[in-house]
Amino acid sequence: MTGEAVTSWRAGDLEAIRSALGIPVSAASIGAINRAMAELERNYSAGVAVAVGSLERIAAIDQQLASTPVAAQPVVIKTSRKGAVGPVPAELPKRKLDVIEYATELLLEEVATEYALPESIGPSLAAQRRQQVERLLLVLPGLRVWQPKAPPRFQGRLERS
Repeated sequence: MTGEAVTSWRAGDLEAIRSALGIPVSAASIGAINRAMAELERNYSAGVAVAVGSLERIAAIDQQLASTPVAAQPVVIKTSRKGAVGPVPAELPKRKLDVIEYATELLLEEVATEYALPESIGPSLAAQRRQQVERLLLVLPGLRVWQPKAPPRFQGRLERS
């Protein structure tokens, strides 16, 4: 045997794998995780160290995400107004020719407001977590089928008001 330290699974690794991959709790899924862990240890024992390292990094990222404050309310960047400079006259033109002659767009007011979300480290941490999950799935590829399918990113009907 070479001088490498062989890492074996720890007591909480099965639950850590299940929660890191978002696998639901069931007897079948726990059995699948157990089989994948045993197969990895039997066929590629150095892969256990890779998996344990990924689990540790995922746990650290999850801890950072839990302590990250929730995104604040959007901040107003710019507000612009257009039209309706003065008060609307009491007597508005009634005949078609008078309406055309009178600049009716002056009666309308349009307000545009631009918002921005404050900077957050949440998205970058989430991207790092996804990378670690993919690294974990490289050594435990059979568990990919147990992950719940992600819902479509955009759902709902588009309504015009």
